[in-house]
Amino acid sequence: MTKRDWLILLLAYKGEGGSALDPVRIQKGMFLLSKEGVIPAGEQYSFEPYHYGPYSSELRKDADRLVRQDLADSLPVSGYTWGRYRLTQEGIKYAREVIEQIGPQAARKVYEAKLAVTGKSFADLLRDIYARFPEYAQNSVFTG
Repeated sequence: MTKRDWLILLLAYKGEGGSALDPVRIQKGMFLLSKEGVIPAGEQYSFEPYHYGPYSSELRKDADRLVRQDLADSLPVSGYTWGRYRLTQEGIKYAREVIEQIGPQAARKVYEAKLAVTGKSFADLLRDIYARFPEYAQNSVFTG
């Protein structure tokens, strides 16, 4: 498994409101999967404290790379410069192969992480992350 494979799995599952994720929820989902020990150490992204908590520039680049490789789409969000990422049919096909590799227990944990990041408002998600991992809130611009 690769870091990118874990990202594809996170995007594959449906959460509250569908499967598409904004960049902050991708970052927080992958961060939680790493911190909770779901993703093996050698397959994790490195995170640093940033404007909205834990952030990985490598993860952001991989999400954009999935779009260029036609494994994901970036859906525009009115009034914002960023898009929401979702898998294409080719990405879903690849995700099914990856799910078979990791087994049902790890797949269930990825699904639960997706629900955790989509089942909360933006503000509540950040508050939760900051409460659990205060060291990642030190550079935050979020005041809610």
